[in-house]
Amino acid sequence: MRPWNQIIAAVHVALFLYYLRATIIVEPFWDMYAHVLRYLDFREGGTWWAYLWEPHVQHRHVWIRLLTALDVEAFSGVALPFIVSSACAMAMAAWLLWRESRRIDPSELGAAVGCLAVMLVLTSVGAVVCAIPMNGVYPQVLVFTVLALTLFEGPWESERGTPRLPWRRLAALLAAVCAAFANAAALSLWPILGWMAWRGRAGRAWTIGVLLLGAAFAAFYLRGLPLAPEGGGPSGLTAPDRLSRMAEYLLTYMGLPWTRAAALEVPGRIIGGALLLIGVWAVLWRGFIRPRGGRLERLALGCIMFSFASALLASVGRVDVGPELVVPVRYSLFLMPLHAGMLWLASPYLSRQWAIQSRRPAIQALMIGASLLLVVQQVAAGQAAVETTRSMRATIQRFMAGEEDPAAARVVFDDLEEARDASDRIQAAGLYTAGGP
Repeated sequence: MRPWNQIIAAVHVALFLYYLRATIIVEPFWDMYAHVLRYLDFREGGTWWAYLWEPHVQHRHVWIRLLTALDVEAFSGVALPFIVSSACAMAMAAWLLWRESRRIDPSELGAAVGCLAVMLVLTSVGAVVCAIPMNGVYPQVLVFTVLALTLFEGPWESERGTPRLPWRRLAALLAAVCAAFANAAALSLWPILGWMAWRGRAGRAWTIGVLLLGAAFAAFYLRGLPLAPEGGGPSGLTAPDRLSRMAEYLLTYMGLPWTRAAALEVPGRIIGGALLLIGVWAVLWRGFIRPRGGRLERLALGCIMFSFASALLASVGRVDVGPELVVPVRYSLFLMPLHAGMLWLASPYLSRQWAIQSRRPAIQALMIGASLLLVVQQVAAGQAAVETTRSMRATIQRFMAGEEDPAAARVVFDDLEEARDASDRIQAAGLYTAGGP
């Protein structure tokens, strides 16, 4: 089975790289205007602390600000640092999941599970996210989240049975801090790490310490941030139709990326609902009610909890962004830990079936079939993304050339006059004018 799964995974990764190259959009639009203009303002007389710490809506995009400075000063605005760093973050997250899968089971089955984990991360949707500079926060959150969870649930005892130094846990806490400097959704990591410390019997000091440190960091992070829901809509949970819209948003979110395709919207919500129900049951039963499990269970449930937290935060904070209920496909990256966690929870059962010689052919067929389905999805989603980004790139370039385009208010920015001023200032600085591929 191993060669087939590795061959299929290699094809999948090659498609990821192809769609990454084919969907690059270099020209600024939407949030990228704010990032570049903020750096230009800083360059005219600001301080590094104010530049890095100033919020962007409800987030503190420290890494994006640093990448913007690097791109402008070292490359004169070509978007290369954003794209390369995002692709490296995705690759690092995939490698971490591969390593954990192989640690779970060193047999051929473990290799197949590892290949599936890599394929769940290096999707064509992920490639498109990497290809658009302003979306770099999502690969950053993904890699730091996976790093924090896997480090915190590291092997804590040496072969001689003596406890290792807590450097891995300390590194995990640092990774959690770094994740929040990409997107505020990563603040949810702190209670998850506290749960891991409690469930893994790390000791009262670690459990309380992680929770207190997380609360202090969240207070420091959130101070001065606008915490009202985006879009200026009703903020109360009992506002007319808001609860039903939140539920619809949650199901749509959980069904990403399938819910973004019109033909798969209903099946995608059914899949999202199933994942939600199974995940909630797993978290409650295996995370709180039944006796403590091992490292694999805690790591899988931690991944699932993070995805659930991001879904709930988005459902509350973005449900009133516009009149239409649109869940950005880029949020799919926040669901990758959920998919990996579900796979890990199923791994012990698969291992037991694999140990029975007569059932190995069925397990082999299952793993190869799942891999092939992911390749089919990779091509279908990737081709749709290529067409969409080609149209978006053409619209942005026409706008930058001064042409009037009815689609610009939807693609470039909702306030075209503001976008025109931003575009003119960026072009006057000689930045981001080379055009896309």
